[in-house]
Amino acid sequence: MERAPSGGQGPKRRKPNRIIDLEIKRSIGAISSVEYKRRTIINEINYVAYALHKTSLPAIYINPMSTGAPNYVQDDILGMEVDPIESKCLLVISRYNSVAIYNVSQNVQIFDQIKRMTIPHDPIDNNGSPNSAHWLWDGTVFTVCTMDSVHFWDSFTCKIIETVKMRTKVLNHVMAAKKYSINKYVAVTGIEGHVFMIDMMHGIVVMTMRNIEKNPIRAIHWHPTNELQYVTGNDNGNIYLWDIRFQRNFVFKFKNEDSFSVSTSHTNPVIGLRFYNDGNSVISVDNKGGIKTWEVSTGHLRPNHYESVPLCDLNKNHIFKDYQFAVTENLKEDIVFLPSKRGMRIFDIESGEHLPFSNDIPLPMNCATYDSKRFCVYGGSNDLIKLWTPQKKMTD
Repeated sequence: MERAPSGGQGPKRRKPNRIIDLEIKRSIGAISSVEYKRRTIINEINYVAYALHKTSLPAIYINPMSTGAPNYVQDDILGMEVDPIESKCLLVISRYNSVAIYNVSQNVQIFDQIKRMTIPHDPIDNNGSPNSAHWLWDGTVFTVCTMDSVHFWDSFTCKIIETVKMRTKVLNHVMAAKKYSINKYVAVTGIEGHVFMIDMMHGIVVMTMRNIEKNPIRAIHWHPTNELQYVTGNDNGNIYLWDIRFQRNFVFKFKNEDSFSVSTSHTNPVIGLRFYNDGNSVISVDNKGGIKTWEVSTGHLRPNHYESVPLCDLNKNHIFKDYQFAVTENLKEDIVFLPSKRGMRIFDIESGEHLPFSNDIPLPMNCATYDSKRFCVYGGSNDLIKLWTPQKKMTD
C-alpha cells in the first residue's frame, strides 16, 4: 500500500469549480463540473439573438404537379434537423416532395445546398408532401416520412436503401434508436390514431399501439432517456403516455389534477409535443397556439400560464404535419424555441419569461431545430433557413 507523502499530507485533490454570477459579479461558490457546464450553457443561450447575415438562398423550383408550361413555385420548408455528429449539415424537407442537405458549418454565412433529392411520389396521392425527417444517432442514415411510406436514406450516397409502405395515411414519425438503445425502432403515427413500430433492422412493422379514440395523431415525441416510452397528442385534444411493453392500452392521459377523466388535455387539437427537464416534463402546443406544461410522473398539468404563440399560416393550414418546435431538453431551466407568425418566440419554460435578446422579427417561421453542441437554433422561414445564435453580452 502506498504511503502518504511526509508531513501527513494525502494526494492532492482537484479543486472544485467555482462560478461567478455574471449579472451581479459575485461568487456563487463551489459546484460540480456538471452543474458548472449546465449554467455555462444557460448563460450562452440567454443571449441568443437573430443572426441577420446568416441565411440560405431562395429556393425556387418548377412545380412537379404542374402540367403544360413550367410553373415556378416557392418550395416552403416543412421540417429540419441538424446532424447529430458534427453539426455541419442540416436535413431539410420542403413542400414539393424534396429533401435536401445544407452546409451549416460555423464558418459559412450562406447555407448552400450540398445535395437535393426528390422524394418518390405516392402513385395514389401525388399531392402528398413529406411531414417529417430525422437523422439516425450516428448520422449514417436519415429517414423521411410521406403520407404513405417511411423512406430510409444512406446519408453518404443520398440514395434510398429501404422503403416501408404503411397501411394508413401517415402524419408524423420519430426515431427511437439512440446510441445505446437495444431496440432500433421508428414510431409512425397515422390518421386513424394508431402508432406503428418499424424495426429498423428488418424494415417491417413489428407492433401496433392502438389508440382507443381513433383520432388522427400529429404530435409524437420519444422519451429522451427511457426508450420504452413516448407521448402522443391527437386531434381530440388529448395527450397520452405510452409504453411499448403494453400495446393494448396507454399508461395514462395528461389532464388537470382536479378535472374529470372525460375532460381533454387541450380544448383544441394537439399539434406539437416535446419532453424537457431530462424527460420529467412535457410541453405541448395546440392548433390555436395554446401552450401547456405537464408532469410526466403523474400526468398532471403544471400550474404555469403562457401567452399563446401566433402560428404562421402554413402551420395553421397544413394538416398533414406536426408543429415542429424545439427545446433545450436537459438543462432543468429549459428554454423553448417556438416558430411564430413573427419570428422565433424564445422563453424560459419555468417562468414563461422571454429572453432579453429574442426580439421578434417580421418573418413567418414554419419550424425550428436546436443544436445542442453550438447552442444555436435554425428556423425555416418560407423557403429560407435562418439562424439564432449566442451573441456577446451587450454592455450597459
